[in-house]
Amino acid sequence: MARSKEERKKRIVEILSMLHEEGTFEEAKRLFNEEFDGVDVTEITSAEKSLIQGGLKAEEIQKLCNIHASVFKGSINDIHKSDEAYGQPGHPIHTLKLENQVLQSLITDEIDDLMEKIKKGDWQKKEQLVAAIKDLRQIDKHYARKETLIFSYMEKYGITAPPQVMWGVDDEIRAQIKELLTYVENPKAAFNPLLEKWEAVKHEIEEMIFKEEEIMTPMTLDVFSLKDWENIAEDSYDIGFAYISEPPMWVAGPNDYAKEKEREPQRQEAIQQAKETTEEIAKGLNETETLEEVYDWQNVDSKNTVVLPTGILQLDQLLAIFEVLPVDLTFVDHNDRVRFFSEGKNRVFPRTKSIIGREVVNCHPPKSMHMVEKILEDFHAGSNDTADFWIDINERKIYIRYFALKNQEEQYLGCLEVTQDITDIQKIRGQNRLLEGYTKD
Repeated sequence: MARSKEERKKRIVEILSMLHEEGTFEEAKRLFNEEFDGVDVTEITSAEKSLIQGGLKAEEIQKLCNIHASVFKGSINDIHKSDEAYGQPGHPIHTLKLENQVLQSLITDEIDDLMEKIKKGDWQKKEQLVAAIKDLRQIDKHYARKETLIFSYMEKYGITAPPQVMWGVDDEIRAQIKELLTYVENPKAAFNPLLEKWEAVKHEIEEMIFKEEEIMTPMTLDVFSLKDWENIAEDSYDIGFAYISEPPMWVAGPNDYAKEKEREPQRQEAIQQAKETTEEIAKGLNETETLEEVYDWQNVDSKNTVVLPTGILQLDQLLAIFEVLPVDLTFVDHNDRVRFFSEGKNRVFPRTKSIIGREVVNCHPPKSMHMVEKILEDFHAGSNDTADFWIDINERKIYIRYFALKNQEEQYLGCLEVTQDITDIQKIRGQNRLLEGYTKD
């Protein structure tokens, strides 16, 4: 006799609860395989929601993500066969899965094979293994696109906790790969510790592949709009791709938009369910912040607002940014007249409003006017785009750079002068990582 939806959920919760009460993974997997032919992602999230409501501790969240994904592996129903857009080349999900296929091949067909040969004593393969592990580091671009783009849109819809969990695992994988590479490059590397490190990172990578494709992907396909996917596809080129050549630019077709219009009620329902689920997870993580306000910033129209291709700023925010930049900026237009300068607290060279509108050549002493003229002449002609100089002033090293500014049609817009005191920067040694905290000056 078929179970009802609530009965299925109750039994899934019971099996998962057993895991969190010192039950074995093997027993949970056996029970699940015996009692279920498959499970939808919504059933997983609903069951996890019940566990969280039942008092699951915050530190269990990441463990929950790993173990539950393993229990359900190979059993999650594909409920998106009617959505054809994500199967088109260039769609972010198509690209993600293609990268994962090549990644899996690198793991199984190359690194595993090399490890097996080294196990048999063929240490001449070590150089190839080093190269393969270096190739593995391309995974950073794969994760960076996910974290920067897909996670951003998940958060836009109030799905905040799952990205936090996955990002934490991504960082662990990055660290494990770095540690593995450091060890294998050591002339004294021994096989057993090497194998142990490799098996650990391999397991985490393969688990992440599963979570990306069987948990994150269905959720995002349910929630994201076609316009969201188009934006993600376009912005992906700024980050780059891992293991594959650059895919074609993807845009949704008329049929895709027609299907989206038909399923819009279901999408809105999925958005609400995703929010409810992540709110419960957030409570388990003791998060207190409210969900981020969602608005179409690209269509904001206000005299005090500057809308840019990459974001939106109020005028007072823009001015504050210019004031704290560790560089002095001066803009000279295409007619070689000064039109703007930033007002930092410690400018290297003083500027007054009287220079606005002046020919920039006349703002320099006679002995350097010919050089300024030459730089501008080259910028106008397009024979050069940059010019760098450095000088000493009162025992401080000053770095002065000029950049030609152009629009998308390669038309000359003007020149940006960037001046910076780099004395203290030249003294920097070692590392001061964010995770190690910071000290106030």
